[in-house]
Amino acid sequence: MEFDLKGADALLVVGDSERNADLYYATRFRAPDPFVFVWTASEKILMASDLEVDRSRAQAAADRVVASSEYERRLREQGTEQPKFDDVLLALLRELEVGKLLVPTDFPLGTGDGLRRAGLQLDIAPQPLFPGRQIKTEEEVEAVGQSQEAAEQGMEAAVDAIRRSEVRDGLLFLEGATLTSERLRRLVHLTLMERDCTAQHTIIACGEQGCDPHQVGSGPLRAGETIIIDIFPQSSTSGYFGDITRTVVKGPASEAVRQLYEIVHRGQQQALEQIRAGADGRQIHQQILDLFTEAGYATGEKDGRMQGFFHGTGHGVGLEIHESPRIGLRGDTLQVGQVVTVEPGLYYLGLGGVRIEDTVVVREEGCQNLTTYPKLLEV
Repeated sequence: MEFDLKGADALLVVGDSERNADLYYATRFRAPDPFVFVWTASEKILMASDLEVDRSRAQAAADRVVASSEYERRLREQGTEQPKFDDVLLALLRELEVGKLLVPTDFPLGTGDGLRRAGLQLDIAPQPLFPGRQIKTEEEVEAVGQSQEAAEQGMEAAVDAIRRSEVRDGLLFLEGATLTSERLRRLVHLTLMERDCTAQHTIIACGEQGCDPHQVGSGPLRAGETIIIDIFPQSSTSGYFGDITRTVVKGPASEAVRQLYEIVHRGQQQALEQIRAGADGRQIHQQILDLFTEAGYATGEKDGRMQGFFHGTGHGVGLEIHESPRIGLRGDTLQVGQVVTVEPGLYYLGLGGVRIEDTVVVREEGCQNLTTYPKLLEV
């Protein structure tokens, strides 16, 4: 991997690589505490605490790993009684003889101000910081695929629980207790943990709760209403995400819900057939909107709420659950090796929401679907 310094002496990134996907991508080192990464024209340098220095030397994709404690020791010898982080960072940069730095948009403001006061020039690096992150290697595709498999196993656990449930007074009961969004979410999360994956904000939203696409859902699940299940786990080993959504009903579903489900399914199939290298993400999205509108499913604000299809068709998936490219109103031109979701949905108060989502790889003449879980409405 190469990086264009745009005339600067180095790229400087400060953060923890568990939350900073760019930092992990550049170093392949996962740490919960902040560390320093400097990329000059000739080498990658990582500065870590004594707690992480040995592990980083063994694991990080860096040419050199230095201990922050060594710079603290030198500063004390030079008269700085209690060196602070910014003092240590500046000592490293002085040693490297760098004066002009590129930093990412989320670089710590206080640290940046301190470096500028010390005479260094800081410029914001173009975004995305590492455009190559969009194009997945086959190894990365495999990592996403493994997380996708875990997501599907979590989905099967959820759907199976709904399938096995009994209906009492319109509510779902499983093994004698009410089946709730919270209970089903715990079951999904336990299933994922057994496969070395974790998930946050897993959506299990019943009825009108599903009309807010990011509402995680709460309370009892009800028969005859749509239940949106959206699972997007991250692998604890690779760091890569998977993403799947299915919508089910503990049947029977009403005719209106069946029609809603069928048009969303048609929209997704239409998009899947269009995804390939060079395809226009905005056009793919617009054609789904047109399909829905022509079928009588309008999008817009009604009764004070957005209803219809008011989110994008898809987004990139990798070290972050939402990354470039986008398939939506501000869509991108798709490229070979990108991993994207395809997730149209329709949401109407009084009817409920339907969303169906697969994760696919963009190929030259089409797409490779990493998702195999069936699409069934009634269970």
